[in-house]
Amino acid sequence: MKELIFGLIGGTALLMYGVDKMGTGLEKASGEMMRKILSVLTGKVWSAFLVGTFLTALVQSSTAITVLTVGFVNAGLMKLPQAIGIIYGANIGTTITAQLMAFSFRLELTDIALPVLGVGFAISLLSKNKTLKNFGDAVMGFGMMFLGLRILNSGVPFMQSNETLRFFFLNYASVPWIAILLGIVATAAVHSSAATVGLVMVLGQAGLLDLSSAICVMFGDNIGTCITAQLASVQGNVHARRAAWAHTLYNIIGVLIAWILLPWFTHIVAVATDYFQPGGDIAVQIANSHTIFNIFSAVVFLPLTKYYVKFLETVIRDREEDQEVVPVFTDRLLLDTPIAAIKAAIAETARTAGIARRMFDEVMQGFYRNDPAKLDQAERDEETLNDLQRQITEYIIELSKRPLSYKESAMVPTLIAGINNVERIGDHSLSLSRLAHEKMEKNLVFSSEALTDLQEIRDIIFTMFDLTVKALETGDKEAIAQVEDMESRMDGLSKRLQEGHAKRLEEGRCTVESGLIFLDVVNYLERIADHIYKVCVALGGLTTNS
Repeated sequence: MKELIFGLIGGTALLMYGVDKMGTGLEKASGEMMRKILSVLTGKVWSAFLVGTFLTALVQSSTAITVLTVGFVNAGLMKLPQAIGIIYGANIGTTITAQLMAFSFRLELTDIALPVLGVGFAISLLSKNKTLKNFGDAVMGFGMMFLGLRILNSGVPFMQSNETLRFFFLNYASVPWIAILLGIVATAAVHSSAATVGLVMVLGQAGLLDLSSAICVMFGDNIGTCITAQLASVQGNVHARRAAWAHTLYNIIGVLIAWILLPWFTHIVAVATDYFQPGGDIAVQIANSHTIFNIFSAVVFLPLTKYYVKFLETVIRDREEDQEVVPVFTDRLLLDTPIAAIKAAIAETARTAGIARRMFDEVMQGFYRNDPAKLDQAERDEETLNDLQRQITEYIIELSKRPLSYKESAMVPTLIAGINNVERIGDHSLSLSRLAHEKMEKNLVFSSEALTDLQEIRDIIFTMFDLTVKALETGDKEAIAQVEDMESRMDGLSKRLQEGHAKRLEEGRCTVESGLIFLDVVNYLERIADHIYKVCVALGGLTTNS
């Protein structure tokens, strides 16, 4: 009994660690390529599906792909239909590990576990090339996985002779809903669907699970693997939560359909194994059930993706507690993907610039209408801008601590300067708000000509705001050029307004007090336009070049 317990603990630990190390090594070895493919993916659902299948088969970690996808959706770098396509593919790609395990049992590859482990260790130890070193870690992971399976498999005779185990599995695990629950709990606990499938194969070979029961555990395995994506989306926006629930509901609905059709599904697995892999044992059947189930789910859902997206958008809505002061796009999951994190920081700056535009509008309305409520709202917006500036800056600083290319490192100061300029727009708008309060307190009146002049410069600033947000979101070169042209016109316009003001003073159409406030307003408006220009040219240029 002691040998069985120690073998189960040690074998399971090695299997879990091996699967994790294999996945991590492959992910790091191909990580840059994987992240770049995901970050620039703009295709339709079918192309996203193929990319998800390929990348997951490459890195052997559906969790890594799914979590990264949730991060991309949260950052606004990927639309929900694309994310769902990747999730479909990731579920299929991850079944390769189960096929490898079944293959290792059939060809007795577990007997070469130690040599494989040694080769991987040598590659990792001796290689100076980072990619090759990561590949060595992946080979070590393979060796550990094989070794764990070998240790677990050595306990099969003990399992077969243990009456307690046989009683539990034959009387409880044979009940479909209990078997599904076991799969959910086991996978959620170990955070590895592959490790759970490996254990199920060993239990099947020990005769403790028949094919139908093993398939049910595998069903639960598919649901349990969604836990990590759910955890990744907890602090995300509504789009991230939709992506996580797309993964979860996709597996739950697939499991429910396959459960209802369990006798037919089991028969299909057995027939398919006999046809494609004659003589395949229960380990091969379990691996095939894992692959067939995920292909079946993808076939069912792919044509219905458009309706699935609409369903998710209807059911999963913005939480009331989602506050504007919380960054939307700068997801920490993206920090290890610099190109995506930079895009996210620019997108967050564009959103913050939109808030600055709204604040500016509120201030100008308060100024024209003598509306203190508008000014109060503007002052609250200024606090929001300060909070966002702090959080975005912290995000960029955290990004700067990651391994960056020379080009990416050069972008960091520009990103910080960009969000600082947006915050300065808020500061100057706040100064305008104080001037508006002074105007109301002293009952000062502006001439219609003065108000018209301010209206002209206000309209230019609004246009600059809109073009800047467009440039940050799309990298539109024409929008950048227009902002540059408007900013160059501001000096001449400011000079003309000051000359008009001097003329009104001479003619007695304006009081000295009103005139002083007018000049201060023009000065702050010119500064706001200058900061908008700096944001547009710097960050819009980054968007264009990325």
